Amino acid sequence: MLHQIVAVATTEEAARIDLRRKVEALSTSSFLGLTGANTIAEASVSWLEQVRARAVAGSLTFSTYESYSGTVRCVLLPQCGGITLDALTVGRCDRIIQAIMLGRSVSAARRARAVLGQICGYAVRDDAIPFNPVRDVQRLPLPEKKTSILTPDQIAGIRELMQQWRVKPGNGPRPDYRALIDGMDIMLGTSARVGECVGLRRCDVDMTVSPPTVLIGGTIVQTKEQGIHRKNSPKRTRQRRRVALPALSAGAVRRRLALAGRGKEALLFATKNGNPISVSNYERLLRSFSDDNRDALEELGVEVDQYSTHIYRRTTATLVERAAGLTLASRLLGHANEQITRTSYVVSAEEVDPITVDVLDEILGS
Repeated sequence: MLHQIVAVATTEEAARIDLRRKVEALSTSSFLGLTGANTIAEASVSWLEQVRARAVAGSLTFSTYESYSGTVRCVLLPQCGGITLDALTVGRCDRIIQAIMLGRSVSAARRARAVLGQICGYAVRDDAIPFNPVRDVQRLPLPEKKTSILTPDQIAGIRELMQQWRVKPGNGPRPDYRALIDGMDIMLGTSARVGECVGLRRCDVDMTVSPPTVLIGGTIVQTKEQGIHRKNSPKRTRQRRRVALPALSAGAVRRRLALAGRGKEALLFATKNGNPISVSNYERLLRSFSDDNRDALEELGVEVDQYSTHIYRRTTATLVERAAGLTLASRLLGHANEQITRTSYVVSAEEVDPITVDVLDEILGS
């Protein structure tokens, strides 16, 4: 099939360059493909269409697609949406990411780098640019590691505060404090994330064995397209695991079973209509509790600004690592790499084991 191509520019050389670009863009498909003259905004539209197609096919989640889309819309386009692909050098990409870090945050810059890198990778595969310039952008600093964990005394104190939360009339309606207590006890005993905890079903629990066990095999997610629903795998599919329940968690599971519907698919944490509780609503309930009890929590020594559901998982990882080693802690959390457990979850003890005294005395003498 013949195509008549016209290019108009201020100089002959510029017209030739534009003509060559249009020739390269010709394709037998309806989509002519990207060229270096396309902007980041235009490339992101094509890339997001491909990402959404993967979400529809089930090869990635809609929450991932919506996260990418949000980063493009809120972070990348305001910063660099009008820049053409052929103007993206390593240095320019580096300056874009650094500007986002300074103007927004390290986490926003990390998300922007990841998404811009994927957009450029898509452009490389479409022959619009010869290489991905984001690959050589300098590494961004890691976010500061949170080091707050809960002690047994603090956990007992928090449980008592939850039981007394708004028990007197006049302080607003009585919240679902029982869900907060049971969720805390289950997350502390299993290392489950909050979405995995509120996604537990009757069929995931086996109370007939000793000790009882629970299968962490799903999580509650919320997207614009699918609403609030249970995904039949944890955050990562490979993190599916069955965990033995300590007495603290077993008691909480028994209480939730008594409240749950009779069907095997019935959720242990559900609304009055039996629908899933969203993660955002559970975390909002916990924030409301911590706001109302800030002074009392600070008296217990709890770092209120770091108090979220994530502190339960970090506490469990740290306690198990100190008692039984990193390997078991990593397996409990479902990590494929022990370094992830050490870097992001385990809080190193300040005091070094005094056994070093015996070792050094024997080697060095007095």
